Amino acid sequence: MIEIEFSIWMATQEKWVRLIKNIHLPAVPRVGEFVKFHSDSLGDYFAWKVSEVTYRELGKVEVATELLDNIDDRMYSFEDDDEFEEYLAAYLSEGWQAPRGVISNTNYTAKMHNKAKHN
Repeated sequence: MIEIEFSIWMATQEKWVRLIKNIHLPAVPRVGEFVKFHSDSLGDYFAWKVSEVTYRELGKVEVATELLDNIDDRMYSFEDDDEFEEYLAAYLSEGWQAPRGVISNTNYTAKMHNKAKHN
């Protein structure tokens, strides 16, 4: 088994969070593959698409995923803040950590600002 540090992202139009957790897998997933994480309360409904794999000099492996449910590159995962909070609480209860906490979704704000500028 290989210990891998996973990074996952979830967002609403107003806020986003990066969650990290070390997980053991039999192999390192490749870019473009999908990973499902177990959750007692949520099940494993979402498949997270691997977007980046980094091998560190001392043997550490880091895997980043795409933003959850980023339909048509909309820059957010959830329409509803309550659903975002429910999923965040569930992942935190499963040992995921949010080292930077929940912060403003400036990517979505910038996208909407640029879109308005070009219309």
